[in-house]
Amino acid sequence: MNPDLDLCLYHLKALVGFDTSNPPRKTEESGLIEYLNSLDFIDPQIQDHGEGSFNIFFTKGSPKYLVNVHLDTVPAGDGWKSNPHELVIKNNKAYGLGVCDIKGAAACILTLIENGLSDYAILFSTDEEAGQSTCVKEYIKLRPGFEGVIVAEPTQNMAVICHRGIVTGTQEFFGQAGHSSDRRAMTDNAIHKLTHWSENALKVAQSHDHSSFEGLSGIAFNLGIIEGGIKPNIIADHAQVKFGMRPLPGQSHDDLLHEINATSNNDSKFTKGFIAPALPSSGDIKSLELFVDELDLNLSPPVNFWTEASLFSEAGYKAIVFGPGDIADAHQPNESIDIDQLDQALKNFKKIIQ
Repeated sequence: MNPDLDLCLYHLKALVGFDTSNPPRKTEESGLIEYLNSLDFIDPQIQDHGEGSFNIFFTKGSPKYLVNVHLDTVPAGDGWKSNPHELVIKNNKAYGLGVCDIKGAAACILTLIENGLSDYAILFSTDEEAGQSTCVKEYIKLRPGFEGVIVAEPTQNMAVICHRGIVTGTQEFFGQAGHSSDRRAMTDNAIHKLTHWSENALKVAQSHDHSSFEGLSGIAFNLGIIEGGIKPNIIADHAQVKFGMRPLPGQSHDDLLHEINATSNNDSKFTKGFIAPALPSSGDIKSLELFVDELDLNLSPPVNFWTEASLFSEAGYKAIVFGPGDIADAHQPNESIDIDQLDQALKNFKKIIQ
């Protein structure tokens, strides 16, 4: 094993040891910020945006590009064969919460800086997983003058320049309570209204099956949580569905919400959730292809998952997604990353951080 990789695993062990799960996003209590402040080879600038949302920025020299890595993770959940906050190395894999998404990339970057990287601009953020992105949005307001942005996510060390957007919301329905033996239950039941709305929304989503962009087809639509009713013999006076859509680049979020009738009226109420653009936000793919060529990275096919690169793209930056690990290994018990992925990422980050 090469010395860089040894040091990378040392930093990864430390990072995994901090419980930065989001929720509950207890970043300060986790010890992460104290640890980063203790490192003598970086001088982090800490910005507290409240509710556990911290930006940790450190820079040196005259860097051309910004690298953004989120250090929050999903909650550990059940099913782990080992302590999720203890790094385990087995069969050329590293196991631990966040190793793939995306503390592995952070460990690579800390390794390169400790070993003498001369020009860099790094933004560690802590609120990507909960659908807020306060950290990145607040940082963008500063209008930093970088030529491009690399957002770290598990892409198997390939450059992603195209992914879906995200739209979430809650559609509520109101009815009139009463005994279920009354035939007006057919029209006054809030759950019945929700069912009709859901059927229409699914048909709208299916009607976009022939839409495409750079290999991505259709819109992804999901009815995530449905709540309503009290008992089978009571007409439900309230019901709601929380849904999510993943539009293609170039598709209007407002138009799609109008198509599925996400609206408020006398017997329904729509509340927007997290809404963010696709990548690229403008639909201009050519400039990002040139950026990838400039960085000498392998180009990935489009992906379905959303990243904060789209927020940088929306703000006018050339933004791509790149990092070690496979997204298929993220967000599940016994999260892992191939050691070879970390080794390759060290070489790639050394080439592109400048």
